[in-house]
Amino acid sequence: MKKVIQGAVYNTETAKKICQKVSEGPDNEEGAYVKQLKELYKTKSNKFFFYVKSEFVAHVVVNDDDIDPKFEEQEVVEEIKNLVSYEEALQFASEIYAVSKSEKKMIAKYFPELILKKEENKKIQKKLYISEKANWYLELMLQKRNETNSSLVEKLIIEEYQRLYEKGIMDRDPFLEMEKEQELPSNRKRRGHDYE
Repeated sequence: MKKVIQGAVYNTETAKKICQKVSEGPDNEEGAYVKQLKELYKTKSNKFFFYVKSEFVAHVVVNDDDIDPKFEEQEVVEEIKNLVSYEEALQFASEIYAVSKSEKKMIAKYFPELILKKEENKKIQKKLYISEKANWYLELMLQKRNETNSSLVEKLIIEEYQRLYEKGIMDRDPFLEMEKEQELPSNRKRRGHDYE
């Protein structure tokens, strides 16, 4: 399904589906028992959106008579697509992450905050291509340092990201935010405050 939102096309066929939730139950808004599928997607331009499909039985006008309308009970399918912020996407994904073993791996790829501490340093394989010039620099750096290609590239990536974050170019550093959250309880105890 495609939809134009704020001048951009959001398409479930080309975006990456991260996770989904299926629910059934009474819905006060619709006044009916609703079966709902809610899916979270991420576009190539790093925007998140929900695709929501609701199915329910409702009274629908089946003739074009404004004076004497004829109603019939019919199954109605309603499809909605809307943009969501990173925080809203994270909230939805964290709810699914907590209960779904099958979707954990996919969700963790998009939301590093949900990775368990022990998985934070788990190594993944990434194929990189670098120029001849960069390769020479890499080789010269490796001669002077006691590191591997992987450890040096990892260190340079992390340092560059943190530099961009400090300059305000990158607006999020989820690992730094997690570290700060973990420090909070010990800071509270040291100061003798109880905020809970």
